[in-house]
Amino acid sequence: MRTLILQLPLELPQAPTSYLHAWVQADAQTAPLDLQWSRANLLPQTARDTECVVMVPAAALSWHAVDLPKGLHKQAGRLQAALHGLLEERVLDDPAQLHMALAPHWKNDPRPWVAVCNKAWLQAHLNALDAAGLTVHRIVPELCPDSSSLHITATGDEDHGWLWLHQSDQGVWGLPLSGLQASSLDLNEEERQTAIIQAEPGVVRLVSQKLQASAQLMSPGQHWLAALSSGWDLAQFEFQTDARARLLKTAQRLGHQVWQHPQWRWARWGLAALLCGQLVGLNVWAWKTRTNWQAQQQSWAHILQETFPQTSVVVDAPLQMKQQMARLRQSSSALAPDDLESMLSALGAALPPPVQAPRQWHYQAGLLRLIGWPLNAQDQQTLQQQLVQPGYRLRAEGDDWLMSPAGSAP
Repeated sequence: MRTLILQLPLELPQAPTSYLHAWVQADAQTAPLDLQWSRANLLPQTARDTECVVMVPAAALSWHAVDLPKGLHKQAGRLQAALHGLLEERVLDDPAQLHMALAPHWKNDPRPWVAVCNKAWLQAHLNALDAAGLTVHRIVPELCPDSSSLHITATGDEDHGWLWLHQSDQGVWGLPLSGLQASSLDLNEEERQTAIIQAEPGVVRLVSQKLQASAQLMSPGQHWLAALSSGWDLAQFEFQTDARARLLKTAQRLGHQVWQHPQWRWARWGLAALLCGQLVGLNVWAWKTRTNWQAQQQSWAHILQETFPQTSVVVDAPLQMKQQMARLRQSSSALAPDDLESMLSALGAALPPPVQAPRQWHYQAGLLRLIGWPLNAQDQQTLQQQLVQPGYRLRAEGDDWLMSPAGSAP
């Protein structure tokens, strides 16, 4: 799955406004990005298997750690108003003119970070991209305070470049490289030694000189990959317009990673082995069941032909056996279990002494209906137990009781 990531310019969108963008391949997360500039109407279009991610530049964001009231995660409708109240004294503009977004796992963090940017500026760029036919699925910050160790990232050139610092305890802040001095960073000795310093090719020499530390060379836009994997999504509150599309793309991205990412290779092999094992097991079980059924059918057919040698064709052995037995009973004048005499005899033998026989009954095709026969729960249980041995069952139907052979249909 490919991802189109583009960085928003700091100015408001106009006709000549260009966007810096690049394609990111799911299986090449560490490959250098091919950064290009294009106007909004010339940006590449995304297909069903691609994702469009907008990156807000670090210079357009301010970061604030807030102490949220307890239980606020259960009152989503009050969350935005609470943020406005908490940050009203810290921001220069009216909170209503600002867009605020919380950290991904803010519900589990007693003091989460809040990213703040100009709402009208962000909305204008999203409208321009929407007019160009691009559906934005995520909005990520260029840099975010997601690491316990100090990260120093230098971008741009020596005349207009910036040095950005970000750490989970202190947030994100930056200084222009033109007037940078080592003393202006206000870092202690431990932070200087443990800081991770990265710089783009145009400023790596300058940063190494001014910080008096070796800066690691990174390709232009390499930190965009970290922004993609940060988990941040600034599309919150009123910017959650395309939530369904974003969820679908997120599911597609996760599914694509599980299906093609190298670290999931053994999980895929295990799932394939499990499915193959289940398929083989189902086929063996079906073969065994069919074999048992055929053996049972053959056994019934053998019993039928041994008992009634005149039977030449066996279609349904149990049914044919039942029909042959019925003919034998008729020819010998023997009573069948579903005959009226047999049922009345079994009922009379099963009646407990205190219970009197019903005065009205109706018989039809092996079903004896006992009309208006009052039975209490104890007599009912006793009678049903007594009728089980001769092969009958008794059940209630309204005020009547129905008696039938146990092998017949209910």
